[in-house]
Formats: sequence, structure tokens, C-alpha cells
Amino acid sequence: MIDFRYHLVSLISVFLALAVGIVLGAGPLRESLGTQLAGQVEQLRTDKETLRTENDRLTAQNDQLGTYIAQTAPQLVAGTLDGSSVAILAEDDSTRESTDEISSLVSAAGGTVPVRVTLGGMLWDPAQASARAEAVTALRKAAPDLPLTGAEDSERLAGAIAAVLLEPDDALPSEQRDAALDALSSSQVIRVDGELDGSVDALVHAGAAPDALTESGDDTATAAARAQALSAVQTRILDAVVEADVPAVIAGSTPGSDDTTGIIRLARGDARYDALSTVDGLQRADGPPVAVLALGEQTRGGAGDYGTGAGARARVPEADATSTAPSAPAQPSDAGGAAG
Repeated sequence: MIDFRYHLVSLISVFLALAVGIVLGAGPLRESLGTQLAGQVEQLRTDKETLRTENDRLTAQNDQLGTYIAQTAPQLVAGTLDGSSVAILAEDDSTRESTDEISSLVSAAGGTVPVRVTLGGMLWDPAQASARAEAVTALRKAAPDLPLTGAEDSERLAGAIAAVLLEPDDALPSEQRDAALDALSSSQVIRVDGELDGSVDALVHAGAAPDALTESGDDTATAAARAQALSAVQTRILDAVVEADVPAVIAGSTPGSDDTTGIIRLARGDARYDALSTVDGLQRADGPPVAVLALGEQTRGGAGDYGTGAGARARVPEADATSTAPSAPAQPSDAGGAAG
């Protein structure tokens, strides 16, 4: 009987607690909790709208600065590359519009672009291993003095491309340089536009957007092998440029300002390449001008990471007191539009 009463009291307590909870929930507590939740939701909505407004303001401000840079580019770069010969090395034809603009701006800066080289996709195509081996053999015969280093033929060819452009004249005879270019072109490793008369003084590497260097029909294994080979080629080019110790800018197309892919990621993510300058957003109107400004800074011994990606340290290079170029534009005010 005692046990029964104990359980009865426990059950009554439980139901009483439930009843009290229902009454309070349907009355004052419901109103209090509802008010609190409504206030929190409204605050979150306000915060979201504030962030959207701020993002729109910063985007507009960034666009204004980009437009200003693009419109005043010839004046900005004038005199920054006086007498310098510059090679442009592109990863893909998708960068053609940007490299055309870079070439034009190098001329405006007082320099010349004697040669433009575009890499062939066979360099990182998993199905082209035998073609790469044949290209290496042909290259050895054409230019015995040309360094061919790397674990894979794709890396040997990538290093050789950079060496043909940058190796000093006393290290690579002109006839071997010409023969190497012909061999690389005949093997479809590269396409060459222009004439190379000895090594160049500086280099701009134009990296393509990641999706321009993939094949939609690849299965998972092939896609992984292609990506790995591409990364090895890009790394070898970066190594060769650093070894050559010439002014160089690594510019890359980065849709959505995403600099966590492609050669920009490699260059910004490894301390070995700190001496190189990088520019993301090559596909934007202000990408080529910033690349040429960065190259001018390189010729004066400076380096930096420029653009709007997470790894960029500044939007544009700072004006150098020793440069003959006009100062880079100040960022437009919040209320103002682009200058010029």
C-alpha cells in the first residue's frame, strides 16, 4: 500500500508539473518567449541587411577603383619598363584578351614583347606521355646545353620552356635557343608568336582559369592525373623562374576572386616564390594594368601579392619614389565615383 501511494504521488506531481507548464506556456511565458524570439529574428534580419549594404558598398568601391586603373593604365605604367624586353608565357588561349592588353601596356611602359609563348595541353594530358617522351628526345638533340631537369618528362619540358626564354646568352648559344624553340613548337609543346633574339629581361606568366585547363569527359582517375600533372608543370615553371632570378609576375585568372586554385595558389602558398610578384583577377579590366605595374616594381627590386583574392596583400603596387610612373590612384571615396 505504501508503494502504491508513493507511485500515485509521483504521478500526480508529474501531471501537475505538466499542467503548470501548459498554463504558463499558454499565458505569460508564451508571450515573453515569443517577444524575445521575434526580437532576435528582427535583429538578425537587420544585421543581414547591414552586411549586404556594406558588401554592395565595398563591391561598388572596388569596381570604381578597377575602372579607374583600367582607364588610366597607359599613364600609370608610362616609363616603368624603359628598355626592358618582356616575354609573356600563357597557359591557355583563354587568356588571349588579357595577354593582348599586357603586351600593349608593356609597350606603353617603354618595354617590348618580342615573343609570346602559349603552353600546349599535351604537357599535362595523361594520354600524351609518349608524345612528351619524344619531345624530350628531340629537345636533347636540338639543344644539348639546355638544362632538362625534373622527375617527369612534363616537368623537364616545362623547365626547358622557361630556360629557353630566360637562360643567359652566354649559357645557351643563340642557335641552340632557336633550335629548342623549333623543337618545342614542332612537338606541339608550345605555340610561339614573335621572334626571340636572345634571352629576355623579364617575364609575365598568364595563368588560365582552372576550368579552362580541364576536360569535361575525364573520369575521376583521369581528372586527378591531369590535375596532378598540371600542378607539377606549374611548379617546375615557378622553380625555373626563381632560378633565373629575373623580374617576373605570376598573373592568374581567378573567377570570383578565388585565389585558392591554379598557379596563383602555388605561388602564394610557398615561401620559395616570395621573390615573385603575383596578381589575381587577370580576367578583369584592371588585371593587365596591375600586372604591368607589378612588373615595373619587380624591375626595381620589389615584390608583392596584388588583387582582391584572400592572399593579396594590396590592391595595386605602391608608388615608388624611384619610378618615373605617376602615383597609383587613391581609393575612391565612399560617395564619389571613379576619377578620370
